[in-house]
Amino acid sequence: MAVTKEVINSIRMGRTANVKKVKRAVQAIVDQVLNNESSLVGLTTLRDYDEYTFTHSVNVCIFSVALGRKLGLTKLQLYDLGMAALFHDVGKSRVPLEVLNKEGGLTEEEWRIMQAHPWLGVLTLFGLRGYGEIPYRGMVVAYEHHMKIDLTGYPKSIRNRQLSIYSKVIAVADGFDAATSRRVYQTVPIQPDQVLKEMWENPRRGYDAVVVKAFINLIGIYPVGTCVILDTYEVALVHTANPDVAHVHRPVVRLVTTPDGALLTPGTIVDLSEKDANGSYPRTIVKVTDPVKYGINVSDYFV
Repeated sequence: MAVTKEVINSIRMGRTANVKKVKRAVQAIVDQVLNNESSLVGLTTLRDYDEYTFTHSVNVCIFSVALGRKLGLTKLQLYDLGMAALFHDVGKSRVPLEVLNKEGGLTEEEWRIMQAHPWLGVLTLFGLRGYGEIPYRGMVVAYEHHMKIDLTGYPKSIRNRQLSIYSKVIAVADGFDAATSRRVYQTVPIQPDQVLKEMWENPRRGYDAVVVKAFINLIGIYPVGTCVILDTYEVALVHTANPDVAHVHRPVVRLVTTPDGALLTPGTIVDLSEKDANGSYPRTIVKVTDPVKYGINVSDYFV
């Protein structure tokens, strides 16, 4: 987060950005994902409302690297993908802050400025090329990540093109993190299970179906940190996705309240796919809920 903030602010001020530091941060993320993907993906639930721009870039980097691993990319490809992900929105550093942080809808002119961020991103990355540090693929992603696979997004493409696999991966990670975060103009985030359903079922969203499917397999239908109500009247937070895809509806959860609503810390970890002596499931998810309703601060359980 600190490195991303430093680089974006340097770019915004027109100063020289320290790309080497970013490379080291991305390498650390890749190494961590290769060692234990679930612990780092869990950190993406620790959303910082005031630091959305930086948190978002880091979350997209983590999701993209974990997803790239799921799709079988090599370690070197994951480094490239991670760099591209961290810089996918770098063009926003050239968008005026009053447009970027505006509450309510954008005017036609402001929306035009916002839609310029992909090609502004390419120009910005060219400016960093002095180091020979930013791979060409990062520029392609900065340009393509809002295009959609049927090319109905932006920037408009004059001729037919195939989006790069990096762009497809980062578009999914970007769309998911943006929809499930609180932002200035979206104070109520959409619940993760609803976001995944929409990404999977609505072709107008423009995501690659294979990549969305791999993403759902990666984070489960109920992503880490999702707050759920069980049929036992307990409230729980999803701890990890179930490694067995057959049990995608039954993640490993941490119970955070008793049936009568008393808060538990740190709470007990329970695998919802385990059956009791009678061969039935002791607990089942009834629905997803907003943790704020129950006075639950998700980050308390993941630090």
